[in-house]
Amino acid sequence: MSNNGLVWSNFVIRVLSKNDFVFLKSALSGAVVSIGLDTERNINTWLKNQDATAPEEVESLSDASIGLIIPAGYDECTAWRKRFVDRRNNAAHMFILHFLPTIQCQLECRYCIENGGDRGVGMRPEILGQSRKWLLNYLSEHPEIDTFRLVLFGGEPLLRKDIVKSGVEGFHFISLEKKLSFWIELVSNGELLDEQIAEFLSKHEWRRVQITLDGPEKVHDARRHGKNYRPTFRKVMKNIKMLLDSDFIEKVDIRMSIDSENADSLPNLIRCLADLKKQDRINLSIGVITPTLADMTKFGNEEFIAEKALVGWTVAKECGFGVPKEFITGPWCVAIAKHSAILQPDGSLQKCFCTSGRKEYDFGTIYEEPGEYLRDARFEHFRRTDQCIKEKCQFLPMCGGGCIHDAVVENGGADGFDRRYCQKSLLEKMNHGLLRLNY
Repeated sequence: MSNNGLVWSNFVIRVLSKNDFVFLKSALSGAVVSIGLDTERNINTWLKNQDATAPEEVESLSDASIGLIIPAGYDECTAWRKRFVDRRNNAAHMFILHFLPTIQCQLECRYCIENGGDRGVGMRPEILGQSRKWLLNYLSEHPEIDTFRLVLFGGEPLLRKDIVKSGVEGFHFISLEKKLSFWIELVSNGELLDEQIAEFLSKHEWRRVQITLDGPEKVHDARRHGKNYRPTFRKVMKNIKMLLDSDFIEKVDIRMSIDSENADSLPNLIRCLADLKKQDRINLSIGVITPTLADMTKFGNEEFIAEKALVGWTVAKECGFGVPKEFITGPWCVAIAKHSAILQPDGSLQKCFCTSGRKEYDFGTIYEEPGEYLRDARFEHFRRTDQCIKEKCQFLPMCGGGCIHDAVVENGGADGFDRRYCQKSLLEKMNHGLLRLNY
């Protein structure tokens, strides 16, 4: 018997269907195939004794673009990390700037990642001017950059529409001058997103908008309200409808935040959005609320959240919405990207938008030379996946050790930077469910 030929990939996600078929998905390549149980048994038998003639399916399953069957002895996990780090260090060509004109917000969401931080005052014009000089200098030092992705973030960025407009115009001009591909994304609670600002953004390569809803009206207003519990749902929905009825942007991304308190309302929210009759222009996503530096409360166990999320995706499919092919918790993140920064209102720079307003997470300012690149060594602990590799976790390419911010919260501070944040139970249940739902 020979074991030194071919083996199943470590990254195979296997799901049994109702009609004696098996879905096999590579967590690395994303390829999905369906084979009969008898075929799977034949392959397993052959893999134990490869002196016999291989089943005909082996050739396609072992194709490099599929990657479900691989050479025995090949250390996939270590090879994945090596490629990941190499790509991050040597193939970076996009500059990602999260631009925060303010960290203030007109809503009072209990679970906000920025609670407990210094929300300070909004950006002054002179800081905006210096940010343009800093950006020009950085781009001149890094001619490999060919793409500029500008993310308008906060707090609520539209509280400072003056700075948003000046910033967008200035950064767009720089991208044209440097012959960069350029686009804008807006992350907003949606309440201040009126037709005037939408029209302005549409003239400057506006490609994505993300608006968060926590449920149908009663649930949303109980969780994402203004001062004195001022309701916000109807105003946000009015602005969503405005975008859907116009051509300012192609699609509207609706992020549905869930935890143990509101998870049961997810189907009703999806049906409410379906009533808009714009399924082809709405991208739905589910955001799982996790503990923050200000609130370390657990918001529901992984099994529960996955179950409720899958119920929501089932309803979404029934209502004609697109359903994601997979659920990932990383590994690519702006916090570990080489050419990325979070530009705060005072001109300080961070790597993770989850730490905004907390000075201890600054790594520089726009008044300093950035050095070789925009580096915060705390976010470059790439060996934090050691335990994942030791366990040969099949979800490593979908996770990469998980969110660094969540690891810092879980481990109580600086010790978390070199530790993983494992959500294997969530990844497993979600991806098994999405395989069944999609295929």
